[in-house]
Amino acid sequence: MKKWVALTGSTCIAMSAVAAPMVVAQANAPVNIVVASWSGTNVTNGIINAQLAAFNKSHPGIHAVYKPISGNYETILKTEFVAGDAPDIITLNNGGQAPTFESEGAVVPLNSYIQKSHYSLKDFFPGAINMFVSGKTVYGLPRDQSPLVQYDNPAMFKAAGISGPPRTWAQFQADAKKLTNPKKKVYGYVQTPQEPRWGQFLMQAGGNVMNPAMTKMTLNTPAALKGFTFFINLYRHGIAAQPSTVGATWGGQALGMGHAAMTLEGAWAIPYLQDTYPKTPFKIVTLPRGPKNNESLDFPTAWAITKDSQHPQQAWEVINYLTGSGEARWVEQGGLVTVRKSLINMPYYKHHPIYQNILNQLPKAYPWNFPNGFDQYVNTTLANETLLAVEGKITPKQALQQLQQQGEQILKNGGSN
Repeated sequence: MKKWVALTGSTCIAMSAVAAPMVVAQANAPVNIVVASWSGTNVTNGIINAQLAAFNKSHPGIHAVYKPISGNYETILKTEFVAGDAPDIITLNNGGQAPTFESEGAVVPLNSYIQKSHYSLKDFFPGAINMFVSGKTVYGLPRDQSPLVQYDNPAMFKAAGISGPPRTWAQFQADAKKLTNPKKKVYGYVQTPQEPRWGQFLMQAGGNVMNPAMTKMTLNTPAALKGFTFFINLYRHGIAAQPSTVGATWGGQALGMGHAAMTLEGAWAIPYLQDTYPKTPFKIVTLPRGPKNNESLDFPTAWAITKDSQHPQQAWEVINYLTGSGEARWVEQGGLVTVRKSLINMPYYKHHPIYQNILNQLPKAYPWNFPNGFDQYVNTTLANETLLAVEGKITPKQALQQLQQQGEQILKNGGSN
């Protein structure tokens, strides 16, 4: 979208003994700032529009407008970057998108704006801010986040004679077995076998997919194999199922339909279940503990200024508002998980205790992320190899060996798939 500054004219007529020509004095209209994100729910889109309306009211020199992008968000943005026509502000996503845009120079460093505005980063949860920082360069300021937590159907637990949620892997496996009834298409655990859902099992066993700096693959460790094997065996033992097995597309839907007793999702499942399946009871608990811990993956997003913005200072003012005083509004209107530690005790969460165990999981949550060049690996390779292991066509060890080798090759090629 082309950036423009509309000019409005006011007419002044100078009078003298002889009629003088008309002189036009032009005054600048507000600077137009386009804010883009993927097209979310009507609720999310409405919240962003409301936030920007409040910003515009308090900043008469800037007019921020929201541009929701339908379709493949990353692909559309890349096309706009090539054309030099990207929005002023975009949302950076997790899973490798942020490092890709950062390394390609699509978004600009925010350090100078942060310093001049005396903007503090100390209040952000480390998992929310760290994903958008490369070295000492800050590329985005966190918007929202959500760690994975466990969603249970308490009615199913009660019917199976289970008094409470599982606290350990052993209890999780035993409960899943009791809660499974294939004849009724009911399974103890229903989940898509993708890395964003088995990554935390690796962490809970003391392993991970990559090292923290994302410079080395770490799937060839005993700890990684232990966590991955536990996850795969849930399916092989028949106590876990893919959503498609029960006529669903994801774990939250399977839970709502009454086909799953447990699933792992983030805060995004709350409004979905409440609106789509209001008669299905659900409870949210922190994850069961593995051999080492009960850590989970976190899915933060952030606002960033693009290289194409012709008004980066005004764009910064918008981001400053959205992530500062606008953050509480973002939480209160959308029931989202705050990225600020100071808002954990805000009245909204006290009046909506359903979020409490999501907030409790935050200190043990780490951002789901990959370096530049891992797009295909994240979107295809991880799922394909995992599915082969779930179906028994290869062993868990063979799956991890393949994933280790392919990841090492991408790193060796300098981030090229």
